[in-house]
Amino acid sequence: MHISGPSKKVKLDWETRLKIAIGAAQGLAYLHHDCNPRIIHRDVKSSNILLDENFEAHLSDFGIAKCISPAKTHASTYVLGTIGYIDPEYARTSRLTEKSDVYSFGIVLLELLTGRKPVDNESNLHQLILSKADDNTVMEAVDAEVSITCMDMGLVKKAFQLALLCTKRHPSDRPSMHQVALVLVTLLPAPSSKPSMAAPKPTDYTQYLAAGPVVKANAKHDSSSLSDGQWFVRFGEVISKSSL
Repeated sequence: MHISGPSKKVKLDWETRLKIAIGAAQGLAYLHHDCNPRIIHRDVKSSNILLDENFEAHLSDFGIAKCISPAKTHASTYVLGTIGYIDPEYARTSRLTEKSDVYSFGIVLLELLTGRKPVDNESNLHQLILSKADDNTVMEAVDAEVSITCMDMGLVKKAFQLALLCTKRHPSDRPSMHQVALVLVTLLPAPSSKPSMAAPKPTDYTQYLAAGPVVKANAKHDSSSLSDGQWFVRFGEVISKSSL
């Protein structure tokens, strides 16, 4: 998926970008919650999200994916990934969890919203958005194509806030990918008489994994996460503060 830089060939409108985000989020939620053992992708980035002719998003490149048994809360491992997307807490402690993927997804979401690369020369996208959030000017960073095609910029604002939740410093403060996917779906436009874009169907990723046997199971949420209801309340509190 190329959404930034001179290689950008296709202009992506707001609904298409949202659809891409939902597809990627649902794919990660499947790996984290529906696979046994659960799977951490470990290299979530825009170039590892493939788009088909309908702009359906599919995760790719599972070369450094890590399986974690249900009995373990994390894996201690060498830090691998791509600069600009690596969870700083994972880089600091070498403790890999699902929340490491959540952080990386948050960076991808910022890319979709701004059309900027995570690291460009000396510029860091995450730090830029944090500084703009402090100044209440984050909406100035929205990609022009998003501004033109989104009929409700309040939805874009919520997406920014979700991205900042995903990239919280402490992993325990980040939502699960299941929760992220649920929130993103709520940002889809309301149904109307005009055909609208539906949420993409999750892809079965087991065919791409060579890290060991993977079987589909009932979705499991890590015990440290809030329930969906609790987290939606917290998300509602965050977005009601109009902090961006």
